[in-house]
Amino acid sequence: MKRRCLSALCVSMLSGSVAAQTTKLDIQLSLDGVSWSDNIEFGLLPPEHRTVLVRYLVSWQPGGGVSNPVGFASLTFQPVIEGALDGDSVLPFVAQGNNRNGGGIDLDANQFDGPFGRIKPFAATGPSGARSYVAHRHTNGAGGAPVGSNYLRIARNDITRWVGQGPTTGSAAANNFNGAGGVACVQRSSGNVAPTDPPFQSGTTEINILQIAVSIVGIPADTVRGILLSAPPEGMSRNASSGAREASWFRDGADNSGAIKGAVLVDGAFIFETPTPGSALLMGVWSASLIRRRQRG
Repeated sequence: MKRRCLSALCVSMLSGSVAAQTTKLDIQLSLDGVSWSDNIEFGLLPPEHRTVLVRYLVSWQPGGGVSNPVGFASLTFQPVIEGALDGDSVLPFVAQGNNRNGGGIDLDANQFDGPFGRIKPFAATGPSGARSYVAHRHTNGAGGAPVGSNYLRIARNDITRWVGQGPTTGSAAANNFNGAGGVACVQRSSGNVAPTDPPFQSGTTEINILQIAVSIVGIPADTVRGILLSAPPEGMSRNASSGAREASWFRDGADNSGAIKGAVLVDGAFIFETPTPGSALLMGVWSASLIRRRQRG
């Protein structure tokens, strides 16, 4: 029960008013590629089994007098891993290109051997090799990141500042105020799918748009740590007119741009590393510390 409540807290911390949302971004974890959860606890696992699969699912949230869309159009966001140690890493993933030239992936039966990256058909656009996606490391407040924890953040390699940081106008605003340098998960409209494109994916529930893998290093005995996986709203697509951070959905088959737009509710995930049975109390102390820090922020 406690872990589920912590995940619910993560939802409230990373989003605004639930009533105004049209999209849920659900971050889920797995140790086997079959069972998925919003929290994983590491015990005494050998190094070769310390890899966690992470997937990012989008779902339409009915309400607000808006008709149900026919499919997901786009969301640009920056996956963030809080509490990352120096030895933690994001495993290699498809970092550039689009569906037509290898920028999107198909999930195979053994998800642990990759490939990792944006799921087809949600790589309709993508960065060139000069601006490929990387896992930026923020230590001790580097790049404007919050002080008090260390982070991994996935975005274009030229987006070196923390989410929401940087100039607010001009070309430099891309680093990192307007959210344009995040991971662009974009689908072509059903009327614009070419023979060389993957088929249009309709539907509005639990659509897998990105899948990565995170390697977690061990920690000393009698210690505990927690890792929070999130996607801060400040790192998402920004509407140039309204300033809103939003996702887009296709209204109908004639919609070529993703006319339905709205804010995103993020349901984050936790990894608890508790190598000894007696560390449960320490895990509770860490959780309370995280809650207090978030509330102060």
